[in-house]
Amino acid sequence: MTSSRDEVLLQAEFDRRVMGYGRLAVSLLLFITLAGIPLIPFWLIWSVSYLPRAYDRFSARLTPTSLELTRGVYFRSDSTIPLDRITDVRLHDGPLMRFCGIQGLKVETAGQSGTTGAEGNLIGVVDAPAFRDAVLRQREILQEGGPPSAAPTVAASENELLVEIRDLLKSIDSKT
Repeated sequence: MTSSRDEVLLQAEFDRRVMGYGRLAVSLLLFITLAGIPLIPFWLIWSVSYLPRAYDRFSARLTPTSLELTRGVYFRSDSTIPLDRITDVRLHDGPLMRFCGIQGLKVETAGQSGTTGAEGNLIGVVDAPAFRDAVLRQREILQEGGPPSAAPTVAASENELLVEIRDLLKSIDSKT
């Protein structure tokens, strides 16, 4: 039996087009530097084995209390970001990302230094706006002090309250 800390509320999927984006982005960077132009064929050959392994290592899981990120092939990174430290989750895309049809998410946290960028940068998340909304919604639930996985019960109690208010307004209208 798993505890609420181990429960995965949502697992992000990553678009396979992120590999094409990586191949193109690095190739353009090598091209722009001019000195890197001779390295482009080596990069393209090496990326055939590297990028699928990097893609397989991408992972983002939303739990009731945290966001767990995994990435990297040679330099691996497994990080757990507590939801109560998250200040913002931003969508981003540049011209190259739009060309490849992908979006990215940047997870910003309280206490992170401004020069290092976002604590979590996820590129190529399928339906990135929905994943961002789920993270922010779970953060709100956690901040309201309710049980970490109480999203359906909170919505049900709010609905009951709205029904009660509607009935009260109807009874007031009928008396006037």
